[in-house]
Amino acid sequence: MIEFFLKRNKIGIKGDLFQDIREHFSVKDETARFRMRGRARFASMRTYCITPTGLFDPGLFYDILRYIKEQYPSEDITINEGIAEIVKPGLSDARVYDNLSFGLRDYQLKACENAIKFGRGILKMGTGAGKTVTICSILMSAYIRQKNNFKCLLIVPDLSLVNQTYTDFEEYNALFKFTRWTGKIKPDLTANVIIANIGILQSQFDKNSWLQDIDMLIIDECHKLKKSNKINKMVESIKTRHKFGLTGTLPDNKPDEWNVIGKIGSIIYEKDSFSLRTEQHLTTVKTSILQLKYKDKPKYKKTDNNYKKELDFIYESEFRNNLIKGLCGKFKNNSLILVNHLAHGDALYDKLIGYKDKQVFFVKGEMEVEVRDKIKKIMEDNNDIICIAMSSIFSTGINIKNIHMIIFAGGGKSFIRTIQSIGRGLRLHKDKEKLAIIDLADDLRYGQRHVEKRKEIYMSEKIPFSITEVVEN
Repeated sequence: MIEFFLKRNKIGIKGDLFQDIREHFSVKDETARFRMRGRARFASMRTYCITPTGLFDPGLFYDILRYIKEQYPSEDITINEGIAEIVKPGLSDARVYDNLSFGLRDYQLKACENAIKFGRGILKMGTGAGKTVTICSILMSAYIRQKNNFKCLLIVPDLSLVNQTYTDFEEYNALFKFTRWTGKIKPDLTANVIIANIGILQSQFDKNSWLQDIDMLIIDECHKLKKSNKINKMVESIKTRHKFGLTGTLPDNKPDEWNVIGKIGSIIYEKDSFSLRTEQHLTTVKTSILQLKYKDKPKYKKTDNNYKKELDFIYESEFRNNLIKGLCGKFKNNSLILVNHLAHGDALYDKLIGYKDKQVFFVKGEMEVEVRDKIKKIMEDNNDIICIAMSSIFSTGINIKNIHMIIFAGGGKSFIRTIQSIGRGLRLHKDKEKLAIIDLADDLRYGQRHVEKRKEIYMSEKIPFSITEVVEN
């Protein structure tokens, strides 16, 4: 039996097979042994997406139903009549609007058709697929269906993307009325579409009751929804059934993936980066892994924070930083250097600023959005520019076509950040034949583990790579 509980906005499941189904939708909790040292002595050793009483988020309905049908084909399944309008609300009578100034590609058209058909769900489209024009078409389709009664909240990760999305909608000649909502800009509540960043919602959500009356919710980069964060709870509390999420990559761990799907809906369309490259919608890419062999290595001790010690070692390494300088000096097109720590970015900026024939910038969190946008414009219109950037800022949603080389200077093993960082350079440009990725792999305790993870990512994304040893003299 599967039924919907309106007051809790959850779907419930019960029956003889319940425990087997619940166990399938669970994973081992790697943190449980640490939590059990404290007060939580009876903490579960597994993480479940179905509660002990059988409740789960509506977006998981189709995944759970698919599993039941595959594993127990002879079992009778009773589904409450009200569930259909919850999990597949559809956009009745709507038609895909394809009369924007930028016409839809075939795969964008299909994504919009599926959005209208299902009425909620995740569009998983590789970075550079044109998610913003797809969003605009979905919005136009819904707007034409409802006219001025239509109201949507579009959530983007940061301030820069609020401005970028607003500008894109202007270029697309969107017919609906749209407005921005940031810390400095108050929204025009007569608009059909309100573009807001996560930060303003976290501080102002409870003060704006109109959010409960919107017709549609769209979350760009929806992989950022985490069970513990505030924006996740907001998305769950907004009443509309029409919820869409767009992302190039879902989280690489099951609990976070189930959470995103549960709050928004199943994956209703998918177009990966490899397909986009093969079909020449994106540029080709190749990674050169430089395996750095150090003359001296850090001394690891049980009493030390060895991970931090290793990071300090590589960030302060003259051998490593001079290698980065040399790579940029020989390169005549635009380079993006991604770092994970402010001090490392400052050290590289001091070293690279000496180039008289190159413009060098360092984009970091304290920089005003207007200044970041100015740097992006300079990079788009000019060559021989080196941009150092915090990966937390430039790994998501930044649209600069004129990037020809990306250097991973900060290491790390994050699946999503690595994929999205590569996406910064995949967009086509008239002067670009190929994106070059330079991956600095440190032959050290943690550095070697992390590069092995990144190799797995390159293989899963079908990105060719070569390995070259570079030995410190």
